[in-house]
Amino acid sequence: MGLVELMVWAVLSVLIIGIIGFIYVNSKQITRVNDTISRLQENGRFAVHLIDRDMRMAGFRGCDGLDVTPVSTLASAAYPYQFDVAIAGYHGGGSSWTPTLDPSISALTPAPSASADVVTIREIEGQGVQLTAAMAGSTGSLQVAPGSALATGDILLVADCSAAAIFNATSFDAASGVVGHATGGSTVPGNNSNDLGHVFSTDATLYRLVTRTYYVGPSARKPGTNALWVNAVPAYDGQVQPEEMVEGVDAVALYFGEDTDGDHAANRYVTADGVGTWSNVVSVKAQLLLASVLDNMATSSQPYKFPDTAASFTTPTDRRIRTVLSSVITLRNRVP
Repeated sequence: MGLVELMVWAVLSVLIIGIIGFIYVNSKQITRVNDTISRLQENGRFAVHLIDRDMRMAGFRGCDGLDVTPVSTLASAAYPYQFDVAIAGYHGGGSSWTPTLDPSISALTPAPSASADVVTIREIEGQGVQLTAAMAGSTGSLQVAPGSALATGDILLVADCSAAAIFNATSFDAASGVVGHATGGSTVPGNNSNDLGHVFSTDATLYRLVTRTYYVGPSARKPGTNALWVNAVPAYDGQVQPEEMVEGVDAVALYFGEDTDGDHAANRYVTADGVGTWSNVVSVKAQLLLASVLDNMATSSQPYKFPDTAASFTTPTDRRIRTVLSSVITLRNRVP
């Protein structure tokens, strides 16, 4: 092999190695991008599922529907225990919310991002538990099957098809299935009366009540990004609250469908600051802006328009991949 042949071989070798390297790098980047898009879509579907599921069940009152207003014996009217308001929203304006956030929300850690809307949903948690015996009187204890999924401190709704009551379970004996609702004691929020206003029998069911607030805040798992958080009161699953649910959620925009003529259909969709009466909200249009957790996924900054009513596009300073998902949700307990 002469010098000329050697040089030709070297040049060809460099070209071949360069081509192989170029193909490898591009294939690796394509794989990363495809994986990122898949994760983005999965996160979006899960986030929409969470919000859909809870909003649909907002204001559940057993088989009574809207015809019966539950008697509440709770000793506190603090925000988490205002079960007469099934859904309430707050419109983020970049630096503040309208209406002003309740202090119990603004004091959460991490704090909500003012660039996103906030929504509170009050609903039931889990399956109902049937009463197995009639109450001795409206102040008597309630009897369920031993070993039922209840606990002392639960906030409970008891309902048949003619009456309903909300109370704090001040005691629960798992062995006998007896649920107490006395005044006093150390449970929170406690009861200011032990009279449920009705004698419930075996046609009544007990349900756990929960207040969930969804908001966007800095992610604890992926610093430098945002996530969808939820704060549940009470936290029946025992998880530390607030709880990070979905990473990569940059913003949430909510439009509330308000029924202004009593026909159980939305006449207009407005942001939270435009809602006239929260009890008239029958549906919600939710929009979520999702961003890839990893940066440098796109070849350049991707301008996006969010929400869909925005007047112009926003050009980010990063090169994350973004997408917008939307869903229109009907509040099942507000329509026939």
